[in-house]
Amino acid sequence: MKKASNKRLTPAARLTSAAMATALGVLFMFAASVLPAGRLAFLFLASVVIWIPLNERGGFPTALLCYLATAGLTFLLVSNKMYAGAYLIFFGLYGFIKLGVDMLIPDRVIAFVVKLIIMNGLAALALLLATLILQQNVFSLIPEYPLYIAIPVLEAAFIIYELLYSFMIAMFDDHLRDALIPRR
Repeated sequence: MKKASNKRLTPAARLTSAAMATALGVLFMFAASVLPAGRLAFLFLASVVIWIPLNERGGFPTALLCYLATAGLTFLLVSNKMYAGAYLIFFGLYGFIKLGVDMLIPDRVIAFVVKLIIMNGLAALALLLATLILQQNVFSLIPEYPLYIAIPVLEAAFIIYELLYSFMIAMFDDHLRDALIPRR
């Protein structure tokens, strides 16, 4: 993971990058809720755009505001609140989790295992809250498979998610960040 640039963003560039990330996040969340195909891809993209303000020098507060704005606007604009809840509890938080774990744990294997454990906990929390608060029978949407099949498939999905997330943010940081976001 490439570290944030040493060059500071102007206040206008910081605001613009956060607004851009929020707009893209809301757009992807809306697309995930209304389009018949590609829902997971749009949820994934909504989770990746939080990285735009997050990996800037001093970007945590801006990224937090971006996350909260995206979650709030998604709750207002998307009719199926299950998508908004998934962003609030899982997809929107993942960039913060990834950055924090990768910064605190230098060993990549241990960091990967910690992220996997956190992702499992957040997925369980999302399912529980969707069932209790949103009164959604989430389990009826999931095909009934024995646990010895469902759990490895879920773990494989988390591993693929982490690998794709790492790849996407590396591509953004290495090839797009400096071209899209001007610095002093």
